[in-house]
Amino acid sequence: MVRAYFQRSALAAATSLFLIGGVHGAFAQDAAADSVVATVNGKAITAGEFDFIADQLGQQTQQMPAEQKKKTLTEMLVNMELVSQAALKQGLDKTDSFNEQVEFMKKRALQTEFFRKNVDEAITDADLQAVYDEQIAALPVRQEVKARHILVKTEDEANAIIKELDGGADFAELAKAKSTGPSGSQGGDLGYFGQGQMVPSFEAAAFALDKGKYTDKPVKTDFGWHVILVEDKREAPKPTLDSVKDQLRAFVAQKKFQSLLDDLRKDAKIDIPE
Repeated sequence: MVRAYFQRSALAAATSLFLIGGVHGAFAQDAAADSVVATVNGKAITAGEFDFIADQLGQQTQQMPAEQKKKTLTEMLVNMELVSQAALKQGLDKTDSFNEQVEFMKKRALQTEFFRKNVDEAITDADLQAVYDEQIAALPVRQEVKARHILVKTEDEANAIIKELDGGADFAELAKAKSTGPSGSQGGDLGYFGQGQMVPSFEAAAFALDKGKYTDKPVKTDFGWHVILVEDKREAPKPTLDSVKDQLRAFVAQKKFQSLLDDLRKDAKIDIPE
């Protein structure tokens, strides 16, 4: 339910973040930013540049081991510097095409800084708490059950298992010995689940049982015949603020950015010829 709520704004948020080119694109500000990680024809490549490209390519390189990541990004910077030097020698920085690209990248950089200053840095813990209270803490309570089941091919087999349970047999041990389902080796344990997570007939039977009770008649699904034991019932725990903080921040950021954008457009003279 929480996921579905935030997905409604996912496209808008993704579009906004794409347009501004990310919110963390800034060189390292500490003294180490000036330290040299490589030189190309006497031109230094600094740790600040390394940190910048590492930040920009974070998702693409986050699975790399640290040494491989360092080597890959350093080689990328070296190659960029080599090509840049060659392009300067050819006078490519004087072309209209280059200047158009510079102007476009300048606008993107300005958008990034605008977002960082007016949106990213403006989000407070109170903003996140307010959205959490309104959209998550206020969600209706949902029930969950903790159940085990024994799955067999025929109704007769299921009825025979129920008779064994009536005679005092242990449910988990019967599941290990007789269940054909993937949870059989774990004693038929399905853990906690809420409504809408199981096939309808199985779910209806499970939620109708009292805690500690098992079905007195087999339950049929497309998978076969089930005997179900409900071990516990509870209110589904709601996600904590910390567990959804990133989603909340992205949602609040999108809302703040859209509000600022609406204000800018309202006061601007915009002409788009048809």
